[in-house]
Amino acid sequence: MTLSVIAAVADNNVIGRSGDLPWRLQADLRRFRELTVGHAVIVGRKTHESIVRRLGRPLPDRRTIVLSRRSAPFVQDGEVASSWNEAMTFVRGEDEVYVIGGAEIYTLAIPLAERFYLTRVHAVVPGDAFFPPFDRTHWRVVQQRYHPRDTANEFDVTFEDFVRARTPVRTG
Repeated sequence: MTLSVIAAVADNNVIGRSGDLPWRLQADLRRFRELTVGHAVIVGRKTHESIVRRLGRPLPDRRTIVLSRRSAPFVQDGEVASSWNEAMTFVRGEDEVYVIGGAEIYTLAIPLAERFYLTRVHAVVPGDAFFPPFDRTHWRVVQQRYHPRDTANEFDVTFEDFVRARTPVRTG
């Protein structure tokens, strides 16, 4: 199984505001869908609830594992794991599993992930959820693609695909 992290992160590390995305980026949503459809996703409860609130339903065409400390069932069309280890047992046998947030879940996943799909949002935006710090020397960029701001994307973005480096990557 390949564990992958996927995130859109502003220049100031913001990933969310008031339980929602702080931008309108159709290119990022399209990329997210293309990568994750047909795969299992691991998501924190708050992020899952924000997705359901925004879409009116869970993410379609994905197996959803919600990581939560809550014991009461609250998830429609998904499974609830009370720990990272339990989530990992749920996805055993999957080819690729995507960790889609939020901040606490990213913190758990980054040290274990083999791939990282980052959308760098070239903007400083207000927010209350932040992507955790990560050491870029442990990652090697395998693909980069710039997408300029347009009518469907309110900010310039760069899509970066990383794989975990076998040895630290020198920077500067």
